[in-house]
Amino acid sequence: MQLQKYCRFIQAYKEGTGVKETASLLGVHRTTVASWRKGTDVPYAVMLARKACEAPKDGWRWLPSHLEAGGNQQNGWIQVPAQIGSYSDIVQVVGQLRPLDSTYTRAQSFGLDRPSVETMRLELFAYLLGFMLGDASKLGGEQERFTSANLDLQLSLGKKSNLRLGEFVCLCTNALGLGMERKADKQPTGDSKFAQVPVGAFRWNSERSPLLAWAKNVCLGLQNDEITSIDPVHMEWVLETPRMFRIRFIQALADSDATVKPYEVIITSVPNADFTTRVLKSVGMTSAHTIHEKGRPLRTMVSRREARKLPIFNEFAKGYRYERLVLPFERERGCD
Repeated sequence: MQLQKYCRFIQAYKEGTGVKETASLLGVHRTTVASWRKGTDVPYAVMLARKACEAPKDGWRWLPSHLEAGGNQQNGWIQVPAQIGSYSDIVQVVGQLRPLDSTYTRAQSFGLDRPSVETMRLELFAYLLGFMLGDASKLGGEQERFTSANLDLQLSLGKKSNLRLGEFVCLCTNALGLGMERKADKQPTGDSKFAQVPVGAFRWNSERSPLLAWAKNVCLGLQNDEITSIDPVHMEWVLETPRMFRIRFIQALADSDATVKPYEVIITSVPNADFTTRVLKSVGMTSAHTIHEKGRPLRTMVSRREARKLPIFNEFAKGYRYERLVLPFERERGCD
């Protein structure tokens, strides 16, 4: 029906019919006709027909990066693969995205200029994937046309450096052209509410986007109803990516859920501990091994020396775990 009205609009437009008269003829609001004239609100069926004429390559499909008006409007169309065949697929997807202006503003607080951000965009995507596997909740939903998701990130108020860490995740998201902003701090809930010293959480939320749903479904290999704390990811492709891509991915996992011990660093990544160990070994962490409890792989352990050398925590975000691992060593060197 919408497509038919649009075709009739085209005819009326060619005949020079005014906005008010065209709206009355089609039974739509005149603002709709005005937006069609400007090309700012093209009906979904028309957009799909246009994209069909630009057929994607085999195994790829068209996907909008952004949804507006409850999903009824789509823009930022890109091509994405139905499955990751190689690292070049990731390169092609990220290459189609345009960072938001806020990307470069945020980058300045981490000592990164515009050329640095452009060079690191694939690394930032890797870090975001790692955080999606770690701490960031992936809230999604199936709409009439597209499955979409948004990121809800909550980090403890008890660690002030978490504010910087959350902003770095926002930087990674903005670098994909997606909005993500800090929201009101979350008050203590659940067990934390009844703790001796209740602690709330810093909170950030991203826009809802089919691109994030694609990252979960295809990059992480999870179905819509699966969650990373219960269901194992399926992303063997990561093991064939450049070393720095794997390091950024691991850094995000460690920044989200690792513990610095006197002689080792332990990453808790149930049920993906074995996969985490394999990625660590692939970047040269020979001490990396999986800790099993009652026959279940629960944690990945790596020596503190190797973790510091990598480094296993991100050197730009500099969360409290990074400070705990690296700063004592730097102080010791300063005293030599």
